[in-house]
Amino acid sequence: MADNPTAPVKRTTIVVRDIEASLGFYRDILGLDVFYDGVIGNPGASELTSIDCEGIRMVVLQSQGAETGMIGLMELLKADPPLESTGWNTRLRTGETILVIPTDNMKLLHERMEAAGACVVTPPTRMVVPNRPEIHEMMARDPDGVVVNLTQRGPLR
Repeated sequence: MADNPTAPVKRTTIVVRDIEASLGFYRDILGLDVFYDGVIGNPGASELTSIDCEGIRMVVLQSQGAETGMIGLMELLKADPPLESTGWNTRLRTGETILVIPTDNMKLLHERMEAAGACVVTPPTRMVVPNRPEIHEMMARDPDGVVVNLTQRGPLR
């Protein structure tokens, strides 16, 4: 038996308020593909989440057919009581999770976010990292406030 009983992270799942709004960000702006879209009912949904609900709508997104590093969007259907929202804020907070997603066209993604009215925390910024190639990064928030860090190696395009 191996000393480490875990495998690489397959998916990070985000609890969302409105799955269609989240799809507008992750699928339509960032260009991720839908790998799975379905509803998980009870028994199971309420027990897994410890929240009374009618079920869970789960959408799993992937980039370029990758089986690891997927992003799950989970909406609890008719949660009782309704879930609280974290909201947008351009200031980072201790304990926040940041999704890091590589891109080869940060300018296009920044333009899409601006056009859609997404919360851009920082525009594309050149990072000076000793002994590393040119790198640019930007941060934005999805519709539920999750921080997404886009990173691009090489010149901006």
